[in-house]
Amino acid sequence: MTIPTPQQYYSEQVPTQFNRLLDEQEQAAAGTDSKADYARKVLDGMRAVTATIRIDVQGEGGGTWFLNILDGRMVSSDAGEQSPFLTLIQDSASYERLVAEAGDSALGMLGGLSGLAGEMKLTRARIDNLTGVGGSLRFTLSGDAGFTLLTHFGSDPVPEQPTTTITVDPEGYRKLRSGEIQAHEAFMSGLIQVEGDMQLAMQLALAALSPD
Repeated sequence: MTIPTPQQYYSEQVPTQFNRLLDEQEQAAAGTDSKADYARKVLDGMRAVTATIRIDVQGEGGGTWFLNILDGRMVSSDAGEQSPFLTLIQDSASYERLVAEAGDSALGMLGGLSGLAGEMKLTRARIDNLTGVGGSLRFTLSGDAGFTLLTHFGSDPVPEQPTTTITVDPEGYRKLRSGEIQAHEAFMSGLIQVEGDMQLAMQLALAALSPD
């Protein structure tokens, strides 16, 4: 697999994937059955999102990108349209491993981090729930091909030390991404280790796993 540069990934691929998910939701909502009714409800929630995500990649080839979402569609820019509700920080080595793990779906990777099988859909309700989460969480996938991702919630300055650290072994992460196991099951079985503020981890899980 050829790893794209951070510029290519965050300026082009992530917005393209994000907007593709919206297009697919629009198609699902075009029917007349009960599934289409639910799809339209989710679509309305996706279209109601106006928010900014900040991406920082530290080291060679890195930089800062702002993913601005307006009425459910994402564009990448060198400035935020709003104060970021979410900041993702990684070094260049972790970036390469994270992208390799994500494959062709950055949103699937985010879903896996949250214990969701499949791609995470950002709806207005989910954004509101995530906005209520405060603090910084460091996620570490252990092993030779692992990576570390710092996730900071809110527009306050990123602290030197995270509030909570979550470590997942490769087997646990694979099971989370495939939907074979739920986040609470992985925690109870020891596949997920949590250090620091357990409440932050619980808040994030509840926000991410809330209904679309």
